[in-house]
Amino acid sequence: MSMHFFDEVNKKYKVFEFGEVSNVDSIMKLKDFSPIQIPEEYFEIITERKEIEINIRDIEYIGISIWSARRCIEMNNGYDIQKYIPNSIAIGDDGKGNTLLYAKGKQGFGLYIVEFGNLDAEEMKYISKSLKDLLLKGIGIDILFHN
Repeated sequence: MSMHFFDEVNKKYKVFEFGEVSNVDSIMKLKDFSPIQIPEEYFEIITERKEIEINIRDIEYIGISIWSARRCIEMNNGYDIQKYIPNSIAIGDDGKGNTLLYAKGKQGFGLYIVEFGNLDAEEMKYISKSLKDLLLKGIGIDILFHN
């Protein structure tokens, strides 16, 4: 993905950074914690940047936050994500009560969104096959708008 990825994302959206850059130790802990193999695109994001918030639409706040490795473990534990959706890992949120996760759902492996208050694999909505597709190609942005 490299820095070029963020150059492209920055052209399309407002990207805000906060929190911490994930270090090797926290990434290894997350890899050990996760019940699934997390796509490398996520690790490329969290090692290049701090936690990021991407404002997709200016009219109203529609965006996503991508969590650091440490926060990812905290949030997955805090909400018992794997208890309710076993083959998944939550990696962020939309700031409106929904979590963004990698999971294998009805449309195969990819990015899904589901309410924190209704963690159920049957309730997950498919967004796209990857963060790159969502952020660079705009695939699934309509799902975020209507969520």
